[in-house]
Amino acid sequence: MQSPLRFLAFGDSSTAGFCNYGLSNHPYAINLFSSVNIPIIIDQKGIPGECVVPSMVKRLETLLFDEYSPHYDWIIILDGTNDLGYRKSAEKIFNEGLKLMYDMILERKNQNTKLSVMTVIENGYYTPEHIHDKQRQILNEMIRNYVKNYQDQNRICLIDLDKYISYHSMKDINQRKAIWDDLIHLTAAGYDLMTNIIFQDIYNKINQQS
Repeated sequence: MQSPLRFLAFGDSSTAGFCNYGLSNHPYAINLFSSVNIPIIIDQKGIPGECVVPSMVKRLETLLFDEYSPHYDWIIILDGTNDLGYRKSAEKIFNEGLKLMYDMILERKNQNTKLSVMTVIENGYYTPEHIHDKQRQILNEMIRNYVKNYQDQNRICLIDLDKYISYHSMKDINQRKAIWDDLIHLTAAGYDLMTNIIFQDIYNKINQQS
């Protein structure tokens, strides 16, 4: 019998599936591998409102290095939105936050945990042309470059959500209402869309390695 793959879904409100103004949650992780017959265990660790720097870095370190922490085959990281909202620079978010977490996972000896990272999607407040959105775009390029330049491509996977989930370029208003709950968070249908994107990229990676 095949041993289950264990996943950690780690991040902020987008990982928690925050919707309906916090009255409900619909995490992408709940249906991540429901369409295929692969035994998995998923630990969902999303905290709404949390920033990468420094809170999330410390939380991940505590989780990974606790003696009772399980071994994770895959860790999925999605965060940065709250830091950007507080006007932190892309360089600070990446160098003092995301990169530290990525390295923390990939440099653990004898673990061979695979890392899946996601870019940050746009929000309804600022168009891609707005000066306040530029840091998000820079951050996403830093995330893409980290994955592209990592030496062992078997251990890392980029899920470029920014290329698949849009707000301002979505001309169909009904479609926008269907997947966007407010100017930052998605609806349950929006998180299901996210689930499909994440699943396909990770499933393709698993099949490549089989």
